Amino acid sequence: MDLVGGCRAFVSVSEAGSFTAGAAVARIPQPVASRRIAALERHFGERLFDRTTRRARLTPFGRDVLPTARRLVQLADTLEHDARRARLRPMSVAVPDTCGVRELAELAAEARTREVHLEFRVAPPGERAELVRTQEVRAALVAVPAGEGEWSVPLGLAGVVSPPARVVHLETLRAGRAGGARRHVWIQPEDDVPHV
Repeated sequence: MDLVGGCRAFVSVSEAGSFTAGAAVARIPQPVASRRIAALERHFGERLFDRTTRRARLTPFGRDVLPTARRLVQLADTLEHDARRARLRPMSVAVPDTCGVRELAELAAEARTREVHLEFRVAPPGERAELVRTQEVRAALVAVPAGEGEWSVPLGLAGVVSPPARVVHLETLRAGRAGGARRHVWIQPEDDVPHV
């Protein structure tokens, strides 16, 4: 049983004074409002409205539960509002200071198409991992030594096809030498470590 939907119909009909007007206020068809209220009455085991007149008049039981039903509807509306706001809350990501504004803007635009809002925080290499650990950001771009990585790709490049050998040399990535598609290598100053 949809308790919130039933209470929403119940509150609307009680405030409007008729099933037709109450259904219009709740933006549902009148037969749906009637079914929801009937289901609510079956759930409670008591009638909410006296249906002997043309107007929807509350029964004593209906008057007693109406304030709580109103609070439930208001709480459901608040929950929906908070959930929408939480979905719009940006996901904070720590990035190197060498990341270009254009690339970050393109990444943010691509993320928005997937209903993810990114907020970037520029930080030096050592600080980014600490920001994730202290939960000041939700994610960070960090360099991981070869032996500590859980997964690896050649030179940090993600691709669909695995390279033919475990070791990839930069000269094989140059156009015309490898015989395949051109690959772009973006090495940051912080990548100048022995394992790269």
